[in-house]
Amino acid sequence: MKMETIVGEVVSTLRDLTDPARVEKSKTYFPTAQEVVGVTNPHLKIVASELKSLHGSWTPQEWIDLSKALVATDILECQIMAYEIIGRNRKLLDALSYSDLEDLGKNLDNWASVDHYTVSIYGVLWGKGVVGDHHIQKLLDSDNFWERRVAVVSTVALNLKSRGGTGDTPRTLAVCEQVVDDHRDMIQKALSWALRELSKRDHGAVTQFMEQFGNRLAKRVVREVRHKLDFGTKN
Repeated sequence: MKMETIVGEVVSTLRDLTDPARVEKSKTYFPTAQEVVGVTNPHLKIVASELKSLHGSWTPQEWIDLSKALVATDILECQIMAYEIIGRNRKLLDALSYSDLEDLGKNLDNWASVDHYTVSIYGVLWGKGVVGDHHIQKLLDSDNFWERRVAVVSTVALNLKSRGGTGDTPRTLAVCEQVVDDHRDMIQKALSWALRELSKRDHGAVTQFMEQFGNRLAKRVVREVRHKLDFGTKN
């Protein structure tokens, strides 16, 4: 079966699962230039699971090609499904090259897409060495705050056990320090997340970071990270 036929069937299935209320909610919750069909994450996982059952004999490259084709539809749910397919399969992650990331990382114009892509794929590949420190620095130097968010959220994967992270205090704090004074909402939320995740691995390092930069951080970050340090929860 041709790849475009499979993608067409996926799109058709997703349209059958549309929830108009979710489409409306997306306009304010995670606005994007992509089409939003309005499908919940549990339903996306079901469709992805059915794909895996139908094409279980596929090679990693075939799955990667399908994921790229899903991203190329410019449909948010197809993009998220692509990240779900790859991010939950170690063989696919191991087969990815940096050039693959250029196709998979298109249309990152909202926090839902950025976070799925980064925690599931980009940050994981940073930990594996496919993404280099210089790639992260390039993102941090970008004028596009979504690219800067990718850099910050990538540290989450370094410290998140479920994504293969083993902990990396130096690289995490090196990134966090560079966005201390960037008070854009999406960056500060990412910074809070990065520090809270690292605190599970290195409580002392995050405590010291907060003491050093607390007077420059957004109030949200100070409140959430200190609460995490003191009580183990965000709020």
